Amino acid sequence: MQIISAQQIPRLRDSKGQEIIEKSIVDPFVEVSLHIPDWSHSPFLPDSATAAGAKYSPSTDATTTSVSSARTVSFRTKVIKDNGFNPVWQEELCLPFDCVGDMKDLIFVEFAVRQQGKEDHDDEPLGLYCVPLGCLEQG
Repeated sequence: MQIISAQQIPRLRDSKGQEIIEKSIVDPFVEVSLHIPDWSHSPFLPDSATAAGAKYSPSTDATTTSVSSARTVSFRTKVIKDNGFNPVWQEELCLPFDCVGDMKDLIFVEFAVRQQGKEDHDDEPLGLYCVPLGCLEQG
């Protein structure tokens, strides 16, 4: 997968939805995450993901107070300083994953544009797109 560029990334907003003027220049990076079901007898090895610079999170089981989660493999691009208008990353990334049969519609790819210094996943990203892997096409 190759992350090329973005255009006109929105500025940061406060809790009321107003643009934060004093920090009007964005330092963006892209985080790409694969959300993979926990297939039974999975051949996936998390060491291959971390060796490629990716971050691996195992799945969790459901409890009475929380839902189960899929396994996640994610990768971050470099930060583009002071350019939210037309940042160019031109980074190729490889996220290893496993798939049972041809069930690509059960694997989700999440693209999140985030602000440097706001990496916490509780913070709202500047832009977000999530799509089943089977719906992605080349180009």
